[in-house]
Amino acid sequence: MYHDDFGFDAMTLESPLVPEAKAGPADALEQGFAGRMAGLILASDLFSARNAGPRPWIDSLELSTCWPGAVIRYCGERLDQDDLDAFLGCVLLAFRDTGRAGAARFHLRDLTRLLRPRGRRFATRRLERSLWRLASARIEIEEEAGHVLMQAKLLNTLLCDRAAGICAVDVSPRVMEAFCAAPVVERLLACRAPFEAGRFHRWLAGLLSQGPAASRLDLSALRRLSGLTRQPMPAFRVRAITALQDFLDMGLLAAIEPAGPDRLVAMRPIARGEEAACLLLS
Repeated sequence: MYHDDFGFDAMTLESPLVPEAKAGPADALEQGFAGRMAGLILASDLFSARNAGPRPWIDSLELSTCWPGAVIRYCGERLDQDDLDAFLGCVLLAFRDTGRAGAARFHLRDLTRLLRPRGRRFATRRLERSLWRLASARIEIEEEAGHVLMQAKLLNTLLCDRAAGICAVDVSPRVMEAFCAAPVVERLLACRAPFEAGRFHRWLAGLLSQGPAASRLDLSALRRLSGLTRQPMPAFRVRAITALQDFLDMGLLAAIEPAGPDRLVAMRPIARGEEAACLLLS
């Protein structure tokens, strides 16, 4: 029953992990940008699976991504999975308010109810701080050995009225294009919601939700992309296999099969009209 409502096969995002658009001139970057922007958000350490901890300002930190042929650097405070929930909430409200225009005006209490309808609540000030981190974040993309450069933001503008508890945001049009429509974001939030206390579970749910039906996963790649490189590999191996088993028990995955040392094939139920493609993540 859970899978019928929120299963990974309901997602419609184009897989950003398949390098269909080769690194090249600016027009090639433009053609594949939306799908790869979704991958940068969901399949990298931009929104790390680590515990939040201190948040010093970071300048030009190189991200671990699945974006072929590119060097991607981040400037801003460290972002985590709670920040990703807040960001996805802004994207969903923008779709509901203005469609792909990306503008949204909302009360912070409404955003907390959207993100945690039955569980723990975010303190509004904590949520506001998350929005300011998102607004100040800057992403620098370099391709073709520095010949093609792009700078991207997640939120173009943010206004907060603390007395009224109201915020107004403008989500980047590039991000709106990457997530396609409100139902896509709704399903993504729904598949992450059961794991609110598990940052790696939420990160992995986002990764698997928008990849192909079968993914051949290299555990060292998962460790790198999730930002958990400080965790010893034996401990991470247990963590990853436990998360995948939880997804299998909940019906979010159809099967898990070994594929060699520290490699697994994770298969989710195939959506109607979807090809049973397989992706190697390494």
